[in-house]
Amino acid sequence: MGNLTDVELRNWIKAGQPVAKADGGGLTFTLSAKGTSAWILRYRHAGRPRELTLGRYPDMSLAKAREVAAEKRVQIRQGIDVAEEKQAAKAAVARSRLGTVAALYDDFFARQIADRRKKPERVAALFTLHILPKLGSKQVESVKPADIDAMLRPLLDRRVHRTAMAALQMTKALFAYAMKRHLIAANPAAPFNSTDVGGELGPRSRVLSKGELVQFFKAMRDTPNYPLHSAAALKLLLALGVRKMELLKATWDQFDLESGEWHLPADQTKTDAPIRIPLSPWVVQILEDQRNRQVRHNPYVFPVQRMAPGKTTRYMGETTLNHALYMMQTDLAPFTVHDLRRTARTHLAALGVAPHIAEMCLNHKLKGIEAVYNVHDYFAERRAALVALSDLLADCEKNDGKKVVPIRQRAGKKS
Repeated sequence: MGNLTDVELRNWIKAGQPVAKADGGGLTFTLSAKGTSAWILRYRHAGRPRELTLGRYPDMSLAKAREVAAEKRVQIRQGIDVAEEKQAAKAAVARSRLGTVAALYDDFFARQIADRRKKPERVAALFTLHILPKLGSKQVESVKPADIDAMLRPLLDRRVHRTAMAALQMTKALFAYAMKRHLIAANPAAPFNSTDVGGELGPRSRVLSKGELVQFFKAMRDTPNYPLHSAAALKLLLALGVRKMELLKATWDQFDLESGEWHLPADQTKTDAPIRIPLSPWVVQILEDQRNRQVRHNPYVFPVQRMAPGKTTRYMGETTLNHALYMMQTDLAPFTVHDLRRTARTHLAALGVAPHIAEMCLNHKLKGIEAVYNVHDYFAERRAALVALSDLLADCEKNDGKKVVPIRQRAGKKS
């Protein structure tokens, strides 16, 4: 017979103060500060103190707790670590439910990503495009560092080593999640670090020169089966200096191609303010061509071309343009999609555009007192600047070693 009584247990619970009371033979009643009451069996295995949670009170009565504790003591005397055995049993159940990496990812995404990340679709795209095709069908416990290496190798091309870095980080997080659930004892991605995926990523400063822009346009023309949707998006990013997702989430009802204007709403801008963006004739032509090549109605200017597993949005995916740069056949030094925005800003400066106009072309907020008292949108000045930038890009696009007369603003366009 133990030391505790049901009356004592009920009184402690009613008092609500944390307690830990021994019943004898290692059986202990515990009450947490949050009011959770449980039975703990304390014992030693291989000279080390161990604990096993038997159940919660009153779900497990005092009599039942003593009975279960007696059974576990028999196993302990036989040299069995009953706490470790319980964890192994739980892991076996989890493995049966989360056996493959794909199943593990589904659980990981639902519990760790979906409601915790501002943009969970980025994580979904990374797994769908780069991680699951290599690892998805494998059993979680069978994945080795060699498998991680094989998954990362295709991403080590100079244009996508940032994707490789992101893939490594998320793979580490996925298998850390598996470790927490006792599915594996070690993380197969742990031996890898930034040096394995192209080195540390410092501040970016990559800008495409005029000569490189000529090569860039030529590569889009000469690469076999280069996607026209992606080519159009890359050109528009260069010509408008907007952020990638501002463009990819754009819908046709935001555009007035007759007047040459794009009305970007506040909820799609980083500044949380709407902006009216002027469109040059070169840009309008790209948009008209993009609209004409759409075979079915879709509200998005850049609709998704293939619905990948897990994708629910109808616009072009977050990593589609990254892949478009990856497949481009060119000897250009590495650059990313975001480097096109920096390229636009740099060439605006080279064209003599005033700094505050160039910054507003990129929808950067004015700083200091200027931001408080100056609310003029400089639309006419921004139109002139972006037309000049489009003239330069059009010249680069058509340049095959011979001089090309730049496109000029169409007569009759409103400013």
